[in-house]
Amino acid sequence: MTRTRPFTTRSGDYLSVLLSLWLPRYGWTVFIPIVICLVIGAIYDERFLLIALMLLFIVIPMLSSFLYPYYMLTPEARRAVHRKEVEIAEGSHIRLIYLPDEEKSDSHKRELLPLERDEGQVESIREHKWPVPQPEEIPWSDVVRVKYTPRFRVYILKAPRLTFLLIPHESFLPMKE
Repeated sequence: MTRTRPFTTRSGDYLSVLLSLWLPRYGWTVFIPIVICLVIGAIYDERFLLIALMLLFIVIPMLSSFLYPYYMLTPEARRAVHRKEVEIAEGSHIRLIYLPDEEKSDSHKRELLPLERDEGQVESIREHKWPVPQPEEIPWSDVVRVKYTPRFRVYILKAPRLTFLLIPHESFLPMKE
């Protein structure tokens, strides 16, 4: 069994890995209309070059703006942002043990808007303790494949959407001899 140190991944890391997985799988459907317009524009009518540019600079950014809410605002994406430890028993399961957030030093604190509580009590967002999710176990049968990137080990999971678990390489504990 392999165990990691406590770690957190940023949403930007999650998005970059998502794009590296999404583009080879679905990206060709986005770029085929552009290539067709470029070919037609080069051979028949130059106005199709303008259409290709409109697709590239207007339509594709609008389509990519749907990727963020579709993937990044899912319950599965919470795996990326919560501080956790991971236990990996290859062939059996992956267990995610969620941990409370580390307390940041006072130099990084800023005053945030207060939260209204019932009966007129006011509590700062900074003082509010968010609940820690219960440990989660992912059966090994849900792991489709493991991909290695320069910074992460990515466990791609079986799900209706493209879901995966990111584990930074530096979070793995050294093997005991």
